[in-house]
Amino acid sequence: MGKSKVDKLRGKRSHGKGNTKNNRGAGCKGGRGRAGSKKHKFTKYYLTFGIKRRLCTKGTLKTINLVDLMPLIEDKKEINLKELGYDKILGKGNITCAIKFKKALATNVAKEKIEKAGGSVE
Repeated sequence: MGKSKVDKLRGKRSHGKGNTKNNRGAGCKGGRGRAGSKKHKFTKYYLTFGIKRRLCTKGTLKTINLVDLMPLIEDKKEINLKELGYDKILGKGNITCAIKFKKALATNVAKEKIEKAGGSVE
């Protein structure tokens, strides 16, 4: 029968924990709890709780104003906004013709102006 793990490690300083300092308290973890969160654990705590949301945006929408959209329309009755490469319509400017927008998001102001002209947003 072989030796147990304790017997195998008798007489060895590290007992399988690597360097001798690695098994003292929470030394190899870099401290206990949030210790070091202002320096070496910054990314672990602050980038996961709050700041990350401000630093990176998860997929921004491509937007276009009604003013910029008017030259692209060219007397069409229906427009698929995704084919033009945009996701959302913003309300700056006016629209004169009745157009049906498919696969589009729109702000409340833009929807009101489109519906006032006789169009719709789906």
